[in-house]
Amino acid sequence: MTDKRYSVDHANIGNILGWIRSGEIGLPEMQRPFVWKPKQVRDLIDSLYRGYPIGFIVTWQNPDADLKFGGKGQNKEIIIDGQQRITTLSAALEGNQVVDDKYSKKRIYIAFNPTTEEFATKSAAIAKDPKWISDISIFNQKDFSSYHYVGENSERLGVAEDQLDEIIQKLKSISQCEIGVIKLDSTLPINQVTDIFNRINQKGTRLSSADFAMSRLSSDTAHHGNELRKEIEYFIQICGNSALADNIKKMDPTFANSDYYQHIAWAEKKNVRIFQPDFGDLLHIFLGIGFLRGRLSQLVSLVSGRDFEKQTYTEEAMAESYEKFDKAVQYALNESNFSRYILLLESLGIIDRSFAKLPDSYTNFGYILYLFLKKNTNFSNDEIEKFTKQWILMTALTKRYGSSPETGFDKDLRLISENNEKNHLVEFFKETIAQNLTEEFWTLTLPENLVAQTTQLTNWRIFQMSQIHAKAHAWLEKDKFTVDTIKEQGNIHHIFPKAYLRKNGFKQSEYNQVANYVWITQPRNLQIGDRAPKDYMADVEATKYYSVENDQANAIPADLNKFDFHQYNQFLIERRNLMARNIRRLFESL
Repeated sequence: MTDKRYSVDHANIGNILGWIRSGEIGLPEMQRPFVWKPKQVRDLIDSLYRGYPIGFIVTWQNPDADLKFGGKGQNKEIIIDGQQRITTLSAALEGNQVVDDKYSKKRIYIAFNPTTEEFATKSAAIAKDPKWISDISIFNQKDFSSYHYVGENSERLGVAEDQLDEIIQKLKSISQCEIGVIKLDSTLPINQVTDIFNRINQKGTRLSSADFAMSRLSSDTAHHGNELRKEIEYFIQICGNSALADNIKKMDPTFANSDYYQHIAWAEKKNVRIFQPDFGDLLHIFLGIGFLRGRLSQLVSLVSGRDFEKQTYTEEAMAESYEKFDKAVQYALNESNFSRYILLLESLGIIDRSFAKLPDSYTNFGYILYLFLKKNTNFSNDEIEKFTKQWILMTALTKRYGSSPETGFDKDLRLISENNEKNHLVEFFKETIAQNLTEEFWTLTLPENLVAQTTQLTNWRIFQMSQIHAKAHAWLEKDKFTVDTIKEQGNIHHIFPKAYLRKNGFKQSEYNQVANYVWITQPRNLQIGDRAPKDYMADVEATKYYSVENDQANAIPADLNKFDFHQYNQFLIERRNLMARNIRRLFESL
C-alpha cells in the first residue's frame, strides 16, 4: 500500500483568516507585494458567492523542536500554496491592506450590485452610483448591523428590505465557505515538499528552497526571524530602486526605526548596480558564510531547529542557528564589506549587469569567499582580493558552478574550510588553479569554448572584462576607451560585416560568431560600412587611429588588412586564440 504523506481536510475561510490573525499559520504574502490583478480578486469572490470551489491550499509544518528541559516547541504552520488567494480574501472580506510593488499599502475594494448580483472592482463611477455597495468588507466588521444597514440603504439601492437582508446574509456567508486544506506530513524533507508544490503547479509559479526559507523566516518571531526576513527583503528592494526607501519607511515605520533597518539604511545612498543579489542569492551567501553550507534546503532545516549530528529538531539548535544566521546577515550586509566587494568586482572589469558581468553564482560565491577570508584568515587585504578575484575568474572560465551551483558551493566550502584549518589554504588555491587552468586549457579548451554566437556567453563577457581591466581603447579609436563605448551603448560591430558575409553565402550562425564581434563607436561603424576588412582597412579615414597596440588590445589578427571572405574561417580561429590570450593576460595580472 502506498505510504501517504499528507492529509486532506476542509476549513471555513473565516477560521483560516482567524488562524492567520492569531499567528497559528504563517502567511508571508501578507508582507510582500501583492501581484494579483483586480479581475482575479473579483472573480475569486464571485466564485465563492455562487458556491463554486476555489481549489485547495497546501500547508506544511516542520517537525516540532525538542525543548531543552523536555516537551515540544511547536513550529508554525506555513501556507506554501494558496498564499495569494488567502491574501485576497483577507483584503476583500476583512478590509485589510495589501502591499503593492512600490511598497505602499493600499486597500482593495470589491463592490457589489444587489440588483444584478454582480461584483466589480471599485471605481470612481461605481463609488458615485447609488445602486452599488462600494465595499463588501463592511459586512464583516464587528460593529456591522444588518438591521440598521437595511433600513438606511434599501431605498437607495432599489431593493426591498427583506430581499436586501437576504443578500447581505449571503455575502456574509462567504466567510463560512469551505476551502480544501492539504496538510503535508511534517516529516517530509524540504526537497520533497518543494517537488510536491511544483507538481501541483506545473503551469504556475515554481517554488524554490529560497521561497521556503523566506517563508520560514517570516513565520518566526521568537528569534527575530521576521525582522531578518524584512532586512533582507528591503535591502534587495532599496538596492534595486532607492526611491522605494521612503515608501518602505512609511509602510513599516516600526521596522524603519529598528536596528535591523538602520544596518541597511546606507543602501539608500549607494549605487550598487553591478552586484544586486536577489533573496535567493543573499540566502546562499548567508548560508555559506554562516554555516559553510551550499544547499538552501539545509537553511530551512537549520532555522527550524535541525540538529544534523543528533538527527533531530531541538529548540536549542534553532536558537543557535538563528544566532549564526543573524551574524551572517549583518556581516554580509555591512556597508564596508559590501562596498569593498563591489570595488573588487569593478577592479576585475565588471561594470554593470548587462554587458561586462558574470553569472550570479560566480559573484555570489566570490562574496562568500571574500567574507570567509576576511573573517577566518590572517591574509592581508591584497592577498584576500587576489585569491578572491582569481577564484571568481577560474570558476567562471571552467564553469565550476554551471550545472549544479549548490553542489559546487557545498563541496568548495568544505574544502576551503578544511584546508584553512590545516593552514594549507594558499597551497590549496594554487593547486586548484593549476589543475584547472592548464596550458592545454588556455591554448585549446578556451579557444574552443569561444565557438559560440551569443553575447551572453560567459567567456565573451570575460574577454570584455579583460579589455576594461587593461584600459583598452575601443577598436580604431584614439580617445574612446572600450568601457566608454560599452557604457554609452556603442555598437558591437561585426569585424567581417554581416551584410558582406551574407552576400557571399555565409549563414547567420557563421557570421554571428562572438569571435567576429568588437566594440566600436557609431561613427567608425558607419565608415566601415559593409566592406571586406582588406577594403576598409585601406581606407585612411576609417583607420586614421590604427595602431598595432590597439589591434592587440582588441585581439585583432595582424593580417586582417589582407582578409576577405575567403579567409573568414582562418580569421575566426586566429581571433579566438588572441581573445584567449587576452583573457589569460587578465588572469595572470591579478
